[in-house]
Amino acid sequence: MKNKITFGLCTTGLGIASIGMMGLSSEGQAGFVLAVKIAAVGLAIAGAGIILNKLKEHATLRKYML
Repeated sequence: MKNKITFGLCTTGLGIASIGMMGLSSEGQAGFVLAVKIAAVGLAIAGAGIILNKLKEHATLRKYML
């Protein structure tokens, strides 16, 4: 179940980050700041998915080690 959750977090985060990066060429400073914030949130969500996946792998390895 955690694999599906981490995959969902990663894809959602990268999707949000790509939407934010599309707005980086906006004209005004307010639009640019908003695009950077959206991209940062998307990358944070994707990072949470990667961290969750690493924790799952670490727990699996610990179970099989002596």
